[in-house]
Amino acid sequence: MPSTTHATRTHTLGRRAMLEHTVIGGAAVAAALLTVESPAAAALTQAGADAGVAGVVTRSRMRRVTTGRNGEGQSFIAGDETVGIADLWRTSADRPLGAGPAGELPVITRATGGSRCFIAMLPPSTDPMPSLENRVGFHRTGGVAYCLLLTGEVVFLVDVEEVRLTAGDLVVERGTDHSWRNEGAEPVALLVVVVEGEARA
Repeated sequence: MPSTTHATRTHTLGRRAMLEHTVIGGAAVAAALLTVESPAAAALTQAGADAGVAGVVTRSRMRRVTTGRNGEGQSFIAGDETVGIADLWRTSADRPLGAGPAGELPVITRATGGSRCFIAMLPPSTDPMPSLENRVGFHRTGGVAYCLLLTGEVVFLVDVEEVRLTAGDLVVERGTDHSWRNEGAEPVALLVVVVEGEARA
């Protein structure tokens, strides 16, 4: 009959092996979820990196699209660039939406301390699809929203222009009017973090 010490050691090793198996299995599932099989995602592949969000992690760089408000108060794409993933965006007490374009009159004066994190599923758009002319679905976030496209491809619309996004792209939506158009046949997933703010009186 095994001793108590031997039984305890066997139980501990069994638990350790089970935990290792769980971690490895979880990593495999996460990798499968973050890999996007589409022509648009394949275009993101660089130097053998995986496409989509997994490719972003591999390359340590990602596309960041930021919004702003022009002199007429209309929303536009203030920035569209590739940045390192270690410093994607910053806000401060005096700039609750982060740095905006020169001369921008911010609509948010201070962060309230509230935040929300969720995954938004955007179904295929139906007629009439959102456009700059019909403004279907246009709305404004009450703060700064970090929107990471997890799967597929989507068109992001602001007042004066639109831009096509693919999995792994980040939108920093700075309290501006905007909408989304999914031209594909499948829903797309967005990870969204909203840091709420107080509007200018």
